[in-house]
Amino acid sequence: MPYNINHLTPVLFGPNMSLRTGMRLKEMGCKRVLFVYDQGIKKAGIPDKIIANCEALGIKTFLFEDVQADPPDYTVEACAEIGLKAKVDGVVAIGGGSSMDTAKVANMLQTNPPPLSRYLGFGGPPMKPGKKLVLIPTTSGTGSEVTNMAVITNSQTGNKGGPANNLLRATLSIIDPVLTVGMPPSITADTGMDAYCHAAEAVTSGQANPMSDIIGMEAIKLVCEYLPQAIKDGKNLEARTKMSFAAMLAGYAFNDAITHIGHSIGHALGAMYHIPHGNACGLAIGEIMEFVAPSTPDGIRRVATAMGLSVNGTSTEKVGAMVCDAARKLNKEIGLKTLKDHGLKREQLDEMAERSLAGPVMFSPRKVTKEDLLGILSKAYDG
Repeated sequence: MPYNINHLTPVLFGPNMSLRTGMRLKEMGCKRVLFVYDQGIKKAGIPDKIIANCEALGIKTFLFEDVQADPPDYTVEACAEIGLKAKVDGVVAIGGGSSMDTAKVANMLQTNPPPLSRYLGFGGPPMKPGKKLVLIPTTSGTGSEVTNMAVITNSQTGNKGGPANNLLRATLSIIDPVLTVGMPPSITADTGMDAYCHAAEAVTSGQANPMSDIIGMEAIKLVCEYLPQAIKDGKNLEARTKMSFAAMLAGYAFNDAITHIGHSIGHALGAMYHIPHGNACGLAIGEIMEFVAPSTPDGIRRVATAMGLSVNGTSTEKVGAMVCDAARKLNKEIGLKTLKDHGLKREQLDEMAERSLAGPVMFSPRKVTKEDLLGILSKAYDG
């Protein structure tokens, strides 16, 4: 069976590696660099040492500090405009998925003509390479630091989507687990569950391949072991390091295999109710795994095995139920909010199901209808 394996993004990984940002930018020949992050990252002081490190090496820095969650197109365009006016030759993102996705697309707009809407979704016009791009994650989940994708909110329709092109990849990803130590438990849980969903959906995807399976299984194993530890003790650098590695692996896995129902629901809930992305993707992931199990018997067994479940001699249907139960238990252990916890009513599930059809459901190994989605959401409603 033919399959797709994308080239991997170069990564500099390890504690305090972010302090080598300036040196790496100099090696790339960058002299004028745009830094992209949000107000939360600014208040935490995370960019300060990185920017100072770059300026000490003679790099001129420009700042975009207004990244928004579920980044709307107009925010990305505002970021791009700063870079264009400054004539930057490099872009650096510091933050979670929203900051990295904003930087990816703003960087693309440095060399490709507007409007941004031309590039949202698949099948857009040919793109030229952007400037040098360095991505520095401060969360452990998004995987955007190693993917060729970005998710942007269309302010006209409210839908989330974005370009997928190898030209969006980072020139270098710098993954410094020390930068994740300050994440509060709720954000640790949300972003960690995003990594789990990336991996579990990749392993059960209709686009799965042997490499994405191997990488995805290891990511699942690491999340199940170390996410609860990172939530219990945020200063546990071993747990933080393992979660940073898991997020990277999961990013590599889903970049090839593509996510499916979990992220279809996640994008819809994020656009409709601004539920944090990882929470939105993960609140029904157990039910999703049970739903797709009959169409991916090998995939669901891989997920189960990675979660530490014994499935020898067990029927596929039973394995799906076991994974569902284990995922539900993980969600409860890490304190992931349910739809009910978010104050949403069962009467709203129909619209959620309808909006979810606009996501990447076509990559599910099992054909999914609105009624199927409604059933999944109903079962997951209160956890």
